Parts: sequence; structure tokens; C-alpha cells
Amino acid sequence: MNNPPVSNSASSIQVGRPISLLPPPAARRKLDLPLFSSVPLLFLVLAKPLTDAFYEVGAVKYGYILLLGLASLFARYGMAFQGVATDPRNKSLLAYIGLIALYFFFLFGLAVTYGGPPSEIFKIISPFVFFVLVAYAADRWMIYALAAGAVLTICVNAALLPFDFGWIQWGSVHTFKGYYFFKTDLAYALCFATVIYALYSRNTITAVLALLMAMAAVQIILSNSRLNYFTFLIALIFIAFKGGISIRMIIRFGLLFGGLALIVMLVYDPTKLLGFDTSNERAFTQGRSDIWTNLIIGITNFSPLEWLFGRGLSGDIVLAAENSLPGEDIHNAHNEMLHLLTTQGIFGLIFYMVLWIKMFRMSHSPDMPKWARGTGTVALLLFILQGLTTVVSLFATKTWPLVMVLLALRGLSSATDQHKQLGSPS
Repeated sequence: MNNPPVSNSASSIQVGRPISLLPPPAARRKLDLPLFSSVPLLFLVLAKPLTDAFYEVGAVKYGYILLLGLASLFARYGMAFQGVATDPRNKSLLAYIGLIALYFFFLFGLAVTYGGPPSEIFKIISPFVFFVLVAYAADRWMIYALAAGAVLTICVNAALLPFDFGWIQWGSVHTFKGYYFFKTDLAYALCFATVIYALYSRNTITAVLALLMAMAAVQIILSNSRLNYFTFLIALIFIAFKGGISIRMIIRFGLLFGGLALIVMLVYDPTKLLGFDTSNERAFTQGRSDIWTNLIIGITNFSPLEWLFGRGLSGDIVLAAENSLPGEDIHNAHNEMLHLLTTQGIFGLIFYMVLWIKMFRMSHSPDMPKWARGTGTVALLLFILQGLTTVVSLFATKTWPLVMVLLALRGLSSATDQHKQLGSPS
């Protein structure tokens, strides 16, 4: 069933109604602006990339969530005061809040029983809380804030490249630290930022999107994360095919990005930039192979209770230490599934996966427009791939980008006649 087009009247804006990603008709003269009550929430979503630079500073991350909660309440009750209808999908969100609360108490119980920093609970829970706070009060303007935040993420990172965020020695690899504290977070966030802005532009390769893709490609090469090369390539191929790009155009873009990569490698000494030793598994995985082997040995010796509930929020580090040999690395699991299984057991692993699956389902509608279909699946694939060699749940800077893609999809619906009559934004 098609939804009526949005009028200029603020009171007719429906929470959760389809978002028009297109410019207003030429006949429209009056400027259509978001409700005043939504502005703080939209601003905080736009400014999210700036907070990521200081994510490891506790006051920043906790303060951001507090401000986001206040802005969400202000937006929701402001809409109710102005007579805006409540999105019927919010009934599902209320049940989702209950699941988050149960998961929080489960993690809190693990922290009390086995010990561990409370900040780990926040890092695991925060993406689900972020989704609830934004989705419950978001209006049709959210996609614009998300798209602007995507542009901001890439441009600010590029602007900071010449400054003291520069080069570091990461194990045996000379790499660029970047805007985020961890180099893989930087490349991963840039990859998702490109996907979000491509969704805003309906996967049409506009000049702005092409520039963002080029800038993100350069920065991902500088961050030098092998898996992020692969994930970013998947994102670019998806955007190209969804936008109707021909094979010839893909080759042209490939040559462009290849040329940029060649220039960067020549400028920044390729012997250090991409100096991966594939002949030595331990060196190639930066010690991860040792950790994975020791964790698997430890898991096979789990008691029934440990299989169910794991060894606590630092269980992977403890287990790696118990089974390591002299000279082997002792660190967290560097694999999302192994981390969840060792720290939270089968029960926690299932709980965590159910929360993501429900968020994924709440973000999709049966009448999703054709040009948007598959975006959530690709975003989820990138998230899973990233989790093969890192602990995604421990760093919210890696989970929040996926949430932002799902938030963008939540407001979309099938193309109406109004959509078909208008062109894509430039």
C-alpha cells in the first residue's frame, strides 16, 4: 500500500513514514524543514563521527549517550505535542528494549562473577541502545543527517592526514594510525560511510560520491588493514552494480583506484606500507594464529557450565594465557565468534545474535525499494567479515556504523509515483 506524499505542514510529518531521498518538486515554493524538536537529535547523529575520534575517553562516550537520550526524549515528546502520529513499529522497539535490558543484566552478572571492567558492557550494549534511541524518535530527515555524517567522516579524516595522527609501528607493519585510535576502525568506518552516502544518493555515482569513494580508498590504503581492502572492494562492487554501472565503468573505476594506490605506495615506501610476510603464518596473522589455536584448545576443555556461560568478559585473555607457550602472544580473541563463546558462552552468543537479527528485521520493510534492497545484507556481510580477525563487540566504533546503515533503511519504503517522477539528488 502506497503512503501519501509528505506535505509542507509540520503536523502532517509521520514518524517512520517513507523518506523521500529526492529533491522537492519544482512547483513547491515553501521550504520544508524538520521539526524543531528533531534538530538536536539530527545534529547529534551528524556529529557522531567527531565523537569517534575520542571514543576511548570515557567522558566523551558516556556523555554522548546521555545527550542522545535527552535529544531523543525531546524529539519524541515534541512530536507528540505537535500531534504527529506514532510509528506503529515502535511497539517492536519496546519489546527490543526489554531484550537489551535482559542482556545487560546477563553481562552485569558475568562482570560480578568473574570480574572485568564495566566499560566492556557499555561497548557491547551501546549499539543496541543507540538504535533504540534514534529509531524511536527519528523522523524522515534522519537519512540526511546520516548522509551528512558520512561525508563528515571521510572529509575530516582526510583533513587530519597531514597532522600528528600519522605513522606508527603496528607489530611488524608500518602503518597509519588515522582519525580513530585503532587503524582498522578508521578503514571500517570509512567503508560504511561510503555505503550510507551511496544509499542517500540511490547508488548513483554522482561527483560527490565518486570523490568520497576516492578519498576513502586512499585512507584505507594508508590504514593498511588487509581485510578492509576486501570489505571496501565488496562495498564498491555492490554500489556499482546497484547503480547500474557497466562493466566498462567498473574497469575505469578500478584503474582510477589502482592509480591512486600506486601513487600512495610510491610516496609512502611500499616495502614498509605493504610489507606482509606470507611465508610465515605467525607473522602474517600478527600472532593471531597462536591465540586462535590456544583458545580452541581451551574451549574443548570447557565444563558444561562454561559452555553455557563462558569465562567472563575477559575470559578470552585468561584462556589464551592458560594455554600459551613461552613467546606466544596473549591477547583478546581477535575473532568475534571465539570471543563471544569464551566470554559469554553459547547463551551469550545466541543472545547477541538475536539482538542483531531483530535489529536487522526491524530495519526492513516488505516494500523496500528495489534500489535499496541488499544494502542491509551487504552491510551485515562486511560486519561479519570484520569479525573474523577482530573483536567487533569490544569496540563500538565498529558496531555503530552497521547500526547507522540499518537506521537509514528503517525509514525507506517502496517507490511511489511521486518518487518515479523525480530524479536522483546530485
